[in-house]
Amino acid sequence: MSLGCVATHDDLRGMYLRQNRLEAKTEKLSEEVEALKRKPIGSNNENILDQLVYLEKKINDMERANAELESRFNEITRTGDYSSQLENFITDDRTSSSQSAGPIFNEGYRNLSEGKYKKAREQFLSFLDTNPTSPEASDAIYWIAESYYREGKFEQSILEFQRFIDTYPKDSRVPLAYLKQGLSLVNIGRKEEAKLFLQTLIDKYPKSDEAKIAKEKLNELAV
Repeated sequence: MSLGCVATHDDLRGMYLRQNRLEAKTEKLSEEVEALKRKPIGSNNENILDQLVYLEKKINDMERANAELESRFNEITRTGDYSSQLENFITDDRTSSSQSAGPIFNEGYRNLSEGKYKKAREQFLSFLDTNPTSPEASDAIYWIAESYYREGKFEQSILEFQRFIDTYPKDSRVPLAYLKQGLSLVNIGRKEEAKLFLQTLIDKYPKSDEAKIAKEKLNELAV
C-alpha cells in the first residue's frame, strides 16, 4: 500500500471518528433538553425556554452536520474515488468552518451568559457584519434582542425582537420573541399593548409552551 493510500485511509478514519463525536455530543445535548423539560413551571420559565431553544438549535445543527458527513462518507466509499472526493470534502469542510459561528460568535454568547450585554452585542453585530448569510445569523439577531431584554432596555428589545420575527418568521423561537415583547411592554407600563402581543402569541401558537405563559400573564393583567 502506498503512502498516499495510507493517508487516505487515515482521512476516512478521521471522518468516522468525527461522526462518532458528533453523535455523542448530540446525545448529550438531547439529555440536557429532556432534563430541562422535566423542570416544573415556575418563575424561571423564560430562562428555561431560552436554554431549550438554544440547545435544540445546537442539536439541529449537529444532526444536519452529521447527516452531511455520513452522506459524503458513503459517497466516497461507494465510488472508491478517494483522492478527488476527499479533496472536495476537505475544501468544502474548510469553507464551512470559515463560515461557521467561530470565536467572535462564541465569545458573544459567553459575554451574554456572564451579563456583559454591551460587549455581547458588539460581538454579535461584528459577526453579522462579516457573516450576514451564516446559519448562525438568526442566533446573533435573537441574542442581540435578548441582551437588551436582560439589561432592562425593554424598548430596544421590543424593536430587536420584531426585527428577528420579521427576518425569520418560521424560526422556532418566534413564539418566545412574541412573549418577550409582551413582557417588555408590561415592564414599561404599556399593559394594553402587552395584552395585544400576548393574545397574538396565543392565537398564532396556541399549543406552545410560550402560549401557556402568555395566558398566565394575561390572567395576572386582568386582576
